[in-house]
Amino acid sequence: MNNWIIEKLKKKGYKVTRPRQIVAEALVTYRGVFSVKELDLSTKIDLVSVYRTFDILAELDIIHPVISIHGEEHYELHNEKHHHHIVCQECEKTKCVPCNITKKSITGFINIHHSIIFTGICLACK
Repeated sequence: MNNWIIEKLKKKGYKVTRPRQIVAEALVTYRGVFSVKELDLSTKIDLVSVYRTFDILAELDIIHPVISIHGEEHYELHNEKHHHHIVCQECEKTKCVPCNITKKSITGFINIHHSIIFTGICLACK
């Protein structure tokens, strides 16, 4: 299987271990925001390996963290277009919100990180 995540890991000098392979295969088929629990890889590999792999994938900008309205860490595959999220306070449905500000547009700083979450009630729940 041609997996772009595996290719990026190799290109950056990481070994393709069994846990990394399993996580990469799960991620290429997943759409939207997800948690480690939702991927349900616990029957295949231990959670420590999953979180270590997620740390590497975040470092390589393959995934990025998305904090839920309850403060729980979820993730999303990196999208070329910068965006934030809006979360329904009722059903917790998450939707992307485009943003024109990029890290490249901010000068005079390094290691820039931010987290913005919009909340509201979706039309289905109103």
